[in-house]
Amino acid sequence: MITQLKAEFRKLLSVRSTYVITGLVALLVIFVAFYLEGWRLSPAALHDPNQLAGDVTGGLTTTVFGAIVAILLVTHEYRYNTIIYSLTASNSRSKILLAKFVTVSAYALFLTVLIGVLSPVMAYLGVHAHGHTLVPQVLHHWNLAWRSMFYGWGYAMAGFILALTTRNQIASIVSLFLIPSLVEQLLGGLLLKHNSVYMPFSSLFQVLNGPGTAGAPTSSTLSPIRAAGVYCIYLVIGWIVAWVLFLKRDAN
Repeated sequence: MITQLKAEFRKLLSVRSTYVITGLVALLVIFVAFYLEGWRLSPAALHDPNQLAGDVTGGLTTTVFGAIVAILLVTHEYRYNTIIYSLTASNSRSKILLAKFVTVSAYALFLTVLIGVLSPVMAYLGVHAHGHTLVPQVLHHWNLAWRSMFYGWGYAMAGFILALTTRNQIASIVSLFLIPSLVEQLLGGLLLKHNSVYMPFSSLFQVLNGPGTAGAPTSSTLSPIRAAGVYCIYLVIGWIVAWVLFLKRDAN
């Protein structure tokens, strides 16, 4: 198992796209947090005790790029037909899949922590660089931490499952953007109505912005814990499907 883990982390750290995407995310978060959420912060927002908490959750919208890294990690092997080397180097496909899962999870949590720290720090620096002062801030650290970590990890898992089931870079990336922005909205508006909160990405969004959290929309009806439970059900189903396909496809 250790050999498979080393191989997957080596793949992650040896491709240029990992560093490019991580660097672009960091630069985007620094710009938005320092300039838009700090330097140009409105007078009303300066008196909001939940402003920095909102900066954390707002910055985490960029964790979608963590899902793209997860997609690239999986689909690069199918695109360049190097997956055969991974399959023949191990006596168990399940070990390979587990190693990929651990690698994607580690990167997703790293990126989430990076964004979660950069965003409020840069916003705070931007506010003070402009000569303003925030009112005392309310930060429920542990609650904010678990919701943030779950959201970033959950988005990466969505990309991971899409990549394993489609084995195609373009299809996976397009699906990652279309499902939450178009498919779920159409299904929610036309068919599910109020039950749309139970759809995959809708439930994941409510982990970060459910009732009782800073800036939560009035349409949210699931608490963060309940929303996380709903999303985990989708993940378990997705993992089972991806695992079966990974075991059966191209197997002699």
